[in-house]
Amino acid sequence: MSKRLCWLGSLCLWVSASAWAQADGSSKPVPKVGDVAVYMVNQRADKRVFEETVTVASVDQTQIKSKHARPGLNPPEIEGVLTADWAVAVSGTTATRFDPPIVGVKFPLTVGESWKSGYLAEGVTSKSKGDLEVKVVAREKVKTPAGEFDAFKIESAGWITGVSWSGSFRVAQVQWFAPAIGRFVKSEYKDYRGGQLWNDTVSELKSFTPAP
Repeated sequence: MSKRLCWLGSLCLWVSASAWAQADGSSKPVPKVGDVAVYMVNQRADKRVFEETVTVASVDQTQIKSKHARPGLNPPEIEGVLTADWAVAVSGTTATRFDPPIVGVKFPLTVGESWKSGYLAEGVTSKSKGDLEVKVVAREKVKTPAGEFDAFKIESAGWITGVSWSGSFRVAQVQWFAPAIGRFVKSEYKDYRGGQLWNDTVSELKSFTPAP
């Protein structure tokens, strides 16, 4: 099983800065083809730091697709897919497919709102199922290499259980969504296997270039 796992993170979810009619989170973002975001990714457990570039590739009434590029990918790019309601159908980090898609965010964003999301995940070599609880816990300032943002803080936690493999492990993620630029600007992902911290990854927005 790959140690690298992304089921919700900012590398899976992205939107355009031009998308927002309001800066209070009351409108659902609409990305623009050609938007480019660069994230700094720190895989602490593996002591790896690298950049990941996410480019909006296509947008229609049912899906939003993006191309994700980072060092060492084979193929060089992975396609990520969101539904029109922003549920994650395909991870842009691992190409894992989720059925039903993971509901990691709901608009309008409201502090205190919570929901559950269950899914079956099918990767290249394995299958698993996940059960998550998600909550918008606060609105606060967050700093990233791209600057300081006023953001909604969203916490997700739950378990992933093997279908094609035995066992289960606990996952937890915190994300910060900045309405002013219409995107997730930071995420912290952890999972615990055998009672020990296994994966500890921080992703932060470094730059964003809107489509012309």
